[in-house]
Amino acid sequence: MPAFHFTLSSGLFGLPHGAASVDWAVVNDSGHSQDFRITVFKGGVGVAKTPVPPGPLDQTCAAGFVIHNANSIGPGSPFVPGFYYEVVIECNDRKILPTVTVWQDHSNTIIAGTTIGPASFVLISG
Repeated sequence: MPAFHFTLSSGLFGLPHGAASVDWAVVNDSGHSQDFRITVFKGGVGVAKTPVPPGPLDQTCAAGFVIHNANSIGPGSPFVPGFYYEVVIECNDRKILPTVTVWQDHSNTIIAGTTIGPASFVLISG
């Protein structure tokens, strides 16, 4: 994967009661395939943030397509209640639009108020 020009962050978010999955999704609204890297971090107060398994994911998304990844919440899962999380995306085109949602199940039933849409991602470098 190439070096990336832009790095954007979801900012910190927590897991509400009844949450079963965290999903990130990216839509490519550019006119051609785009490479990007996405990393989910876990953080606690007073400790450095660390990548959530499986770590950074390098992806290529065709123009007009969506890529997503949902992971479970609970003991032994990538997401554990009681921590903060952050989704960081590295890309070369701002028409790569990320979204994060928290689901109450494992089939895209979004918990109201948990969506972090593309406009909420903050440019932290680029």
